[in-house]
Amino acid sequence: STSTTTITSNKEDEKPLLLDMYGHPTGIRSMAISSDHVLACTVSKHVTKIWNVARRSCLLSVTPSSASSSSSSSCYGLCVVFLPGNTHVVLGTREGTLSILNIQSGAIVFQDDKAHGGAIWGLDVSRDNNDVDNVTCNVTLATGSADKSVKFWDLVEAEDDGHPTLVQTRTLEMSDEIVAVKYSSHFSFQKKKLVFVSTLDSTIKVFFEDSLKLFLSLYGHSLPALCVSSSDDDALLASGSADKTIKVWGLDFGDTHCTLHGHKDSVTDIAFIRKTHCFITSSKDSTIRYWDADRFQSILVLEGHTAEIHCLAVTNGAFFLSGGMDRQVRVWERTRDIVFVEEERERYLEQQFDAQVVTNDEQNNGTLTILNNKRRDNDEDAIMEQQQQQPQSEAAIRKSVLSVSSGDRIMEALEQADAELIARKKKKEAGNNNSNKNMLLLNLE
Repeated sequence: STSTTTITSNKEDEKPLLLDMYGHPTGIRSMAISSDHVLACTVSKHVTKIWNVARRSCLLSVTPSSASSSSSSSCYGLCVVFLPGNTHVVLGTREGTLSILNIQSGAIVFQDDKAHGGAIWGLDVSRDNNDVDNVTCNVTLATGSADKSVKFWDLVEAEDDGHPTLVQTRTLEMSDEIVAVKYSSHFSFQKKKLVFVSTLDSTIKVFFEDSLKLFLSLYGHSLPALCVSSSDDDALLASGSADKTIKVWGLDFGDTHCTLHGHKDSVTDIAFIRKTHCFITSSKDSTIRYWDADRFQSILVLEGHTAEIHCLAVTNGAFFLSGGMDRQVRVWERTRDIVFVEEERERYLEQQFDAQVVTNDEQNNGTLTILNNKRRDNDEDAIMEQQQQQPQSEAAIRKSVLSVSSGDRIMEALEQADAELIARKKKKEAGNNNSNKNMLLLNLE
C-alpha cells in the first residue's frame, strides 16, 4: 500500500501531518477527473482525496473545515469539479460552503462560508472557448442549492497572492430546491450555451446561459431527476431520476425521445461519452449501465460494486471511474472484446427469469408449508408418501429461458407431426397408398 499525507486545513497551523494508509472512511459522494485524465478527485463525508489514475494511488488526503467555525468539525462534501489547469478543485458542501483547494499544497486558498443558505447539490464549470486546459480563459461556475437558488460565479485571481477566487455575478431564483445543475457541452459549436436545472418538483428547466431566459421546461419524471447530461452536439439531453427511469430529450423542441427502463433503484449519475450519443448511468442498485441513445437500448450491464453507486467520472471513452457507498473507486477500461447486444440481452433476460423462478419457489415454500411439514414428521407413512411425490431432479422442473424455448420447439414439432399424420390418413382413405413414408415421423404412422 502507498502512504499518503493527510492535511487538516484548520486555523491551527501547529497540528501535525498524519499518515493515511487507506482510502475513504465513508461512502463516496462525488468525484471529478482532470481534463488530461491523469488526476481524479473524490469526496466523501469529511475527506477529499486526490488520486493518480494511472498508478491507482492516493496522492493527497484533505479534511477541509469551515474557516468561521469555532469547532473543529469538518465540512460534509457533496460535489466537486476541477478548474482549468488542473491545479485546483472547487468543493461544495452540505453546509453551503464553497471552497477552492490547491492540489499541490493541500491548502484551502479560498472559502465562502455563506455561498448558499442550504446544501450545495449541484456544481459545474463553463468556459468561453474549447481550450479546456487554458487557465486564462473566462471561467464561470454554477452552483445549485437547497435554498432554491442557482448562483453564478466568475473565477478571478486574488491581487495579494495570485490564488484563484470566486466572485458572485448573478443569481437565478427557482420555485423549489435545486437537485442538479449542469452546463451544456464545452465542445459544442452552438453559439448559445445552455444551463440545465433540475428541481425537487420533478421538472427540468433549460435556460440560456448569457441572459438566463427560460428556453424549455421538461416534464415527465414522476420523481426528481437526480442527474442530467447533454451530448457534445447539444442535440440530446439525458436525465436520470429517482423513479428508476432514464429519459432522453431532444433539445430542439423539448420532446421526449424515449423512456429507458432497466435500473431497479434510483439513477444517481449520468454522463455522455465524448463525440457519441452513448451514455453511462449509475444507480443505487449497485450496477452501471451503458446505453445507446440513438437506438434506445442497453448495451452493457457492469457489476462489481457491493453498495449504492453515487457518482461517475467519464473521460473520452477509454475508461471511466465510479464510486459509491462501498468506499471503492473502480476504474473501468475499454477492451477490444466485441459485444453482441442480442447475447447480452438474452443473458439479462435469463437472469431475470431465473430470479423470478427463485422468488416464486420461495413464496411457494413459505411458512405455512414448513409448519405443515413439521406436523407430519411423526407420521412415517406421510413422510414416505411426501418423498415419493417430490421430484428426483430439481433441474427437470426448474424453468429457464433455455428450457422454455426448447419446450416450444418440441410443441411445434409435435404439431407438425400431427398435421402430417392427418394428411397421410386422408390420402390413405382416398386410395392413394403410393406415397413414400416420411422418415421424420419415426414410424409413428
